[in-house]
Amino acid sequence: MRGVQQCSRIAGRICMSVRLDLYSITVSNQSLFMKKKHFSLAIACASVWLLLLVPRLGYSQSKTVRGKITGSTDSLPIPLATVSVKGSTTATSTDLNGAYSITVPSPSSVLVFSYVGSAPQEITVGERTSIDVVLKATASTDIGEVVVIGYGSVQKRDLTSAVSTVRAKDFLQGGVNNPLQLIDGKVAGVSISNPAIADPNRSADVQVRGASSVEAGNGPLIVIDGMPGGDLRNVAQQDIESITVLKDASSAAIYGSRGANGVVLVTTKRGKSGDVSVTYDSYVEKDYVASKPDLITTDEFLANNRGQDLGARTDWYDELIRDNNIGQNHFVSLAGGNGNTIFRISGNYRTKSGIDIASDRREYGFRANFMQKALGGVLEFGGNVSYRVANEEFTNYGAFQQAVKLNPTIPVMDPNNPTRFNTLQGFDTYNPVQDLLARENGADNTYSIVDFNIRLNITKNLNSELKLARQSRDRLGREYYTSRAAESINNQRTGRARLASEKWADYTLEWLGNYSKNFGKHDFKVVGGYSYQEFNNQGFWAENMDFPSDAFGYNNLDAGEWNLIEGRLGMDSWKSREKTIAFLGRVNYNFDNTYFVTASVRHEGNTKFGANNKWGTFPAVSAAWRISKLAALQSSTFVNDLKIRASYGETGRSGFPRYTSLSRYQGYGRYQNDDGTWIQVYGPANNFNANLRWEKAIAYNIGVDFSLMRNKINGSLDFFDRRSTDLLSNYDVPVGAYVQEQIFANVGTTSAKGIELQLNWDAVKTRDFTYSTNFVASYIKSKLVTWSNDTYQSNYRELQDLPSPGNPGRAYRLEENVEIGSFYGFLYAGVDASGNILIWKDGIRGKEAINASNEGNGDRDKVYMGHGAPHYEMSWGHTLNYKNIDLSLYFRGRFDYQIMNLYQMYYGLTAEPGVNLIRDAYDRNGHITSGKVIMDYFLEDGDFVRLENITLGWAPKINLRQIRNFRVYGTVRNVFTATKFTGLDPTSIGVTGLTPGYGDLNVYPTTRTFSLGLQVTF
Repeated sequence: MRGVQQCSRIAGRICMSVRLDLYSITVSNQSLFMKKKHFSLAIACASVWLLLLVPRLGYSQSKTVRGKITGSTDSLPIPLATVSVKGSTTATSTDLNGAYSITVPSPSSVLVFSYVGSAPQEITVGERTSIDVVLKATASTDIGEVVVIGYGSVQKRDLTSAVSTVRAKDFLQGGVNNPLQLIDGKVAGVSISNPAIADPNRSADVQVRGASSVEAGNGPLIVIDGMPGGDLRNVAQQDIESITVLKDASSAAIYGSRGANGVVLVTTKRGKSGDVSVTYDSYVEKDYVASKPDLITTDEFLANNRGQDLGARTDWYDELIRDNNIGQNHFVSLAGGNGNTIFRISGNYRTKSGIDIASDRREYGFRANFMQKALGGVLEFGGNVSYRVANEEFTNYGAFQQAVKLNPTIPVMDPNNPTRFNTLQGFDTYNPVQDLLARENGADNTYSIVDFNIRLNITKNLNSELKLARQSRDRLGREYYTSRAAESINNQRTGRARLASEKWADYTLEWLGNYSKNFGKHDFKVVGGYSYQEFNNQGFWAENMDFPSDAFGYNNLDAGEWNLIEGRLGMDSWKSREKTIAFLGRVNYNFDNTYFVTASVRHEGNTKFGANNKWGTFPAVSAAWRISKLAALQSSTFVNDLKIRASYGETGRSGFPRYTSLSRYQGYGRYQNDDGTWIQVYGPANNFNANLRWEKAIAYNIGVDFSLMRNKINGSLDFFDRRSTDLLSNYDVPVGAYVQEQIFANVGTTSAKGIELQLNWDAVKTRDFTYSTNFVASYIKSKLVTWSNDTYQSNYRELQDLPSPGNPGRAYRLEENVEIGSFYGFLYAGVDASGNILIWKDGIRGKEAINASNEGNGDRDKVYMGHGAPHYEMSWGHTLNYKNIDLSLYFRGRFDYQIMNLYQMYYGLTAEPGVNLIRDAYDRNGHITSGKVIMDYFLEDGDFVRLENITLGWAPKINLRQIRNFRVYGTVRNVFTATKFTGLDPTSIGVTGLTPGYGDLNVYPTTRTFSLGLQVTF
């Protein structure tokens, strides 16, 4: 009994201590003896201690706080607002009614309430269990958002360089082949082009601030969740949280020799602390042909003696169109966690049939990420795992060229054997239906990413982070051309099979240190680190022909007889590797949120460079001044934020083939020696260049960021000047001193200048109705400055051979002080009495009109006659919300550029023999009787304005506790296009690279897409 009383006294003191201090448990003037004779007393005391202490700890250390968040202007509930415990990862979000519930560890906990477009609030919990909050609206301004930059992040209001971010809520609705199509037109200075958007296997071409390179590539570096060189085909569009574009050299310089074309940072979604949420996002879509070539009818074809009547009435274009081209996408995600662990897992399944009868795509995959804290937050472990399978079936765009030119009286099937295709003969003539259906041509791809991050929080201001990652892609290409295929029939073969296996494996190791410190009004952030990346590629292919049956397909290559003949090999293999090592650092300085300076440097080595230039240094510096902090503006209700910034940076470009700088040997075929033995012959493949280095881009940027009229209007204006030096290209050299006729060297210089504007306006915001609009515009012009130096000379280079028949020549010329993408040809001067094309002699209008076919001289009479790169690009988006209905409209356009319309040149002249023609051959071009010539007559303005996307959504309130959000929507893509271009569609013409505005004959159909989607969050 005395022992129990003693234990009670001890327990009482313990509990009293707990009530006084949750983090301190003491026993005053008492000891718990663990001697053998007191063991029973110790057990009794421990039991009472647990019984009394644990309930008190559970009650006093944590509790649940509930409440509702509403807006200040309309008192409406705010859904998806964030509620977090300050200093921890514990967070949750409000439901459709603005309600939330969150567990806090103690009464001293501080809750942070935030929502995009509203000023955040911090409230200490105290003894309350219910806290309602009214967030004060700051309209559309997002300058307080955190923006991801290279190797870190920064508040948008503190940016000193040209960086643009588009978040998931602002993405274009509907299905896409490439995630970057989600931001098409939404970032000033970024051109996204896809000549075959309805082909599910065709990705987009992307260019940032114009074309600047001839041989080293013009596409930006892709970084996914911090991994440079990421593959966007491994990311589902619903997994993306934001896409950030580093446009100027100051922001991209930290990526060194790969940053000159801009950097695109893709950030995927993460879990949040709180209740587990389940999201289902799905849509179905269907394509319809938006425009077809305006061909003459079969009767007109015959009446104009275009060809022989072979009895059939075939619409070749319609024969290639698949009516049941349904696409579907199903996406599910789970996300949640607590104060120490957060996770997110997602999976999706997508199928899409192309508008043509051959192309198809089926893909599925999953993505998972996590973050785990340990040792009281000293250690943080995180990672991403993704895996995706994509099965592709390819088409042939050339089939649609055949559909335009073929005699419409030719039958699809052989009249003498209707079970077999009608195999056609003649130059560049084939049955397009047979071409697409009498073969299999596809690929099976698997993509995977595994990355693991360890972060050690050494002090409050200092941490170190290690990243290990592996990205891979395996591709199995498979082809089989049956005995019914034209190539088998024409070559008297029974089938041709080919398998090609290729693998890519990239490894990344990065070690970073981060330090931040605030000294009164001075704020410093420093990052330094080491980066190692290795890129591996290997593959092989094998093929054979003459199989005993089509039943084998490509699954029994050794059954073919073609490779049994001596001297034939029918296989190949290869392997290559590249390594990049870099040391990097950056300092951010902020004085009183008024003056900002950022400086960075990257010292990088790459195995592709020559022995004398393995390493390079890429510095950058930028600064900004917040003018709105001036006393004269601080009280202004019109100017809420105004900041000017300037930047300078050096970046590199290294997109050329591996081993180019080395002396290489290659095979020159197999030949029989005097003994009849087949010998593989080798010889020098190139002239090595030990001085080969990266292309260098030096860029200047001046910008203004602003927020006006109580933050209802915000945006940015940028002026840039980028000069790329040491351009890589092939130059003629004398044989004798060199083993080959050309050498790959750094010589030329290009420049790109432009202006960019981004503007957002929250025009109306009432209780039931909101309307906001955004406008994006840019002006860009690129030119070749120099083409030669003291060692290597070149006057010009002509590009883009126009196809046969007729061999008209090349349509573009690269020359010093001339805009990149300039067309080069004759100037049209009308026709003579016989309808023959006349051109202006010496390329001078009004001088002397001469016959183009007989008197035209390319060296004398050709001149620059237009450019294919748009100088101006524009987009204009509108978002309207009325109660639970939302409507968005998105317009975009390109202006001041030309398109070389090859349809008019090849199928719009009556002199073209043996082909079908478009109606303009007898209308617009009816006065011309001679053949095609590269001239400005066939250049057309490509200017257009298109209603690119219209989406109508409905998000009714569902009176079920389990459903947080519910929305159904419908989207139409390519609603209408206003243009004077007479081709199918100006947007189907590529505008990136060195030959923009080239209206190819192999035009894939332009489509109008209808989508119906459902989004539910539980």
